[in-house]
Amino acid sequence: MSVPATTGLSMSKGKENSTPQSNLTRRDALKLLGTGATALVATQRLHAAETSASAADNRTEVAVVGAGFAGLSAARTLIRQGKKVVLLEARDRVGGRVKGAKIAGRAVDAGGMWVGPTQTHLLDLIKEYGLHTVPQFETGNNIAKLGGKRLTASGEALGFDPETQSDYDRVIREITKLSDQVPLEAPWSMPRAEEYDHITTDEWLASQTKNKTVLDFLRAFVRGIFTADSYQISFLFFLFYMRSGDNYDMLFGYENAAQAWTVKETMHQVAALMAKELGSAVVLQAPVRAITQNSSRVVVKSDNGDWKCDYAIVAVPLPLSVRINYDPILPPERDILAQHMPMGSVIKYWVAYEKPFWRERGLNGMLQSDQPPSEFISGDFTPAEGRPGLLAGFIEAHNAMSWTGKPIDERKKLVVENLVKFLGPEAANPVDYEDQDWPADPWSRGCYGASMTPGIMTTVGKVIRQPHGRIHWAGTETSEKWFGYIDGAVRSGERAAAEVSARLTQNSLR
Repeated sequence: MSVPATTGLSMSKGKENSTPQSNLTRRDALKLLGTGATALVATQRLHAAETSASAADNRTEVAVVGAGFAGLSAARTLIRQGKKVVLLEARDRVGGRVKGAKIAGRAVDAGGMWVGPTQTHLLDLIKEYGLHTVPQFETGNNIAKLGGKRLTASGEALGFDPETQSDYDRVIREITKLSDQVPLEAPWSMPRAEEYDHITTDEWLASQTKNKTVLDFLRAFVRGIFTADSYQISFLFFLFYMRSGDNYDMLFGYENAAQAWTVKETMHQVAALMAKELGSAVVLQAPVRAITQNSSRVVVKSDNGDWKCDYAIVAVPLPLSVRINYDPILPPERDILAQHMPMGSVIKYWVAYEKPFWRERGLNGMLQSDQPPSEFISGDFTPAEGRPGLLAGFIEAHNAMSWTGKPIDERKKLVVENLVKFLGPEAANPVDYEDQDWPADPWSRGCYGASMTPGIMTTVGKVIRQPHGRIHWAGTETSEKWFGYIDGAVRSGERAAAEVSARLTQNSLR
């Protein structure tokens, strides 16, 4: 398993009791053969008895499926309350869409990495585990290429001309005015909800401005935030997302905004330390294939054994959650929701240089373009000692769809050539390159999160947190606050744990 050695993490890779106790012994099977039964029938009966008994070998109160931040938070909350929990993870690591990597010998995040000032649940975890936040580097000028123009400005400013800036500010005010009307607990109930749900975000943006630079920028913003294109997303869902993350300015910005800080020890180290606390409750390499339930119990069936429990929490990406076989089957509304809420597409890359040469020219590494392959090269992550120079960026939305599954060397060539266009010939010779092709990851099939297509939120959107019998749902896509972010995943796990804990308490009082 790939867990940082510094965590001292001890996790189980399977059932503690790997040999099932069956009422039908092999001697019984031989007796069957002696009375004329065929060997095949005897073997089948023996296997059926062993399989039915295997679920009884592992008994717990709650089974949590998926060890991303949602599942880790749910399990941690319940275990701290004294509940018996197993946390089943398909991969050989924890963290889900937060993943550790190495670039030029340094630990970095191949998945989620930022935290902002109102992401208080995640900030609390970072503080509790004694980790340290690092402000996003912004000193110097950024570069943006929009509509064929090259713009420069200080920090995270946009560099628009006065007329363009005025038009941009007007559109953002209108977005904020509308998103402020969205009730987070029931976005489908906002004024004109159906009207906004029946159009795409692109249709609304195009109706608000004829300024090509503004329109190109906002389309790039959508790709950068949602990892989906504006023509794919319901405008009502867009407004909810803005409200969930406070507002447009909070989601777009760095200083005192959603991208304010990274974690010095990496964000993945937060997940690793959570898993260390959970110890043997975490079972890796245990993809869940089926969940059956009746009025009194749940059986969760994985490649590493079956667990009988009182309740289950499924904390995997919504589109992947329906690939599990459920008995009884899921309500049709939930299946429809999953089919029309696809994962975003993104390839995150890191490029290392001997030194951050761009700083010598007064640049901060924040680069943006409305052209392929990458809308946002989100900045300079050079360590405090000044070497190596590190840049991180993203290939998003339809561009990621074009490049997923291709050899990493081809993506490296594409990325480096793009950096040369921004930063000049010095960018042509990186000392290292790494990327994470999230759509190719079989246990995520995309990143950052899932987005609703038009017409979904006002019809089946309200079932997103609705339990299915004894099965509850977690994951950042189920969070009212900070939907799509790590903080939202943490909140969702805590919510699902509270729901299950309340039911366990109610049962104990009967």
